[in-house]
Amino acid sequence: MRVSQLLDEHPELLEVLIEASPAFAKLKNPLLRRTMPRLVTLAQAARIGGLEPAALVERLNRALGVETLAAEAPSVNAESRLGTPPPEWLGAPLGFRLDVRPILAAGGEPFGAIMAAAREVAPGQRLCLEAPFEPLPLYRVMERNGFSAWCEQAGPEHYRVHFLRRMGPGAAPRGPRSLGDADWAVYAAEVSVEANLEPPLPMMRVLEALARLEPGQRLLVHHVRRPVHLLARLEQDGHPYALRELGPGQVELLIEKGS
Repeated sequence: MRVSQLLDEHPELLEVLIEASPAFAKLKNPLLRRTMPRLVTLAQAARIGGLEPAALVERLNRALGVETLAAEAPSVNAESRLGTPPPEWLGAPLGFRLDVRPILAAGGEPFGAIMAAAREVAPGQRLCLEAPFEPLPLYRVMERNGFSAWCEQAGPEHYRVHFLRRMGPGAAPRGPRSLGDADWAVYAAEVSVEANLEPPLPMMRVLEALARLEPGQRLLVHHVRRPVHLLARLEQDGHPYALRELGPGQVELLIEKGS
């Protein structure tokens, strides 16, 4: 059973989860509760909370007044990458580093940002993810996108997960196509993002400008940083894009409006 299904059927168990482990306190945030738990099973949630799956299931069932069955607490040991020997590819070049701890601390959902970051990683490169727990449900998603994974614990509530984009078949990123060098020559509009704009104003400005275009037209964005959350939104909505870094505080983003 997934955490989302459990809380949909028994919302009163949210407090039981929080009492079982402080790691579940983030589920009080409505946005986070609608997103992350939909990927997480009870067994995976137990591991994230530092609990034995059987103990968590027993605690939840006790709160509901039902008998615990052994089959209800599947093991997640096979899914974990902790404690396994470091892979040979750990020395591969770093393609992108993303720290999702601030996103989660602010009540945000980091999945889109992770997928956008993954697109920036070329075959043979690594994506390094800093997280407050081992992201067990993410392993299967990244596997389907051509990545291998390994995890190490860097400190209390600090896990460092390395994802290698494999070479060969299955290594290419999925999602919207990327724009090429020739596409930069033609665009229908452009917009600038100043350094003093606070989130979410930069993203809103770009998306509003993009909404005014016709499908197939391109928008040139002058930005002061790599807009990871905007890239995630473009990925989600199916808008092809290309990005180039011109120097400190100078990033250009070309977006083609999807159909």
